[in-house]
Amino acid sequence: SSNAEAKAIVQEVINRLSTQFENPNNPEYQRSIGIVAFSKVQSMLIEDMLIEALAKHPELEKIAAQAKEPIFVKNLENVQGDERDIILFSVGYGPNKEGKVSMNFGPLNQQGGERRLNVAVSRARYEMVVFSTLKSHQIDLQRTNATGVIALKHFLEYAESHTLPQPITKLQKNNISPIARKIANSFESQGHKVHFN
Repeated sequence: SSNAEAKAIVQEVINRLSTQFENPNNPEYQRSIGIVAFSKVQSMLIEDMLIEALAKHPELEKIAAQAKEPIFVKNLENVQGDERDIILFSVGYGPNKEGKVSMNFGPLNQQGGERRLNVAVSRARYEMVVFSTLKSHQIDLQRTNATGVIALKHFLEYAESHTLPQPITKLQKNNISPIARKIANSFESQGHKVHFN
């Protein structure tokens, strides 16, 4: 899965650089590119494949080298202050051959993992394209309480549907009485989670 994502990202970069080459005077096609991968291993794989692909296309390699902002390939943990017009985001995790998904998402499982994800997904000025063999429904929140993993599930839901996920309490509050809603709000303001039956 990580190999397929890396190939797809490299192809996307080649396609975008080709468009830049064909439209040198159109600023819309001259946007800078950054690549963010979850893990260092994935970022190194993408970087190696990209170097190899650009070596086969010297005219595109020249465009990439002369860009006002060079293409970068970074992992989740070292993408701090970098911004680009377009960010290509490789999740790199997915189901194994048996279709099972590990709930180990590296830095996202650690405390503050959601902040790393937030930094990564806010690096794009105009556009972000997500490459993932992992689907949001495959992340089982019964098996983890890591805030970073919960944030990843919601991020993938948004990428798949272009709709922000609604918390369950908000979805269910529509059919409850105003008194029950007030009680629920009071509990929620104290940090408790409320579920309506």
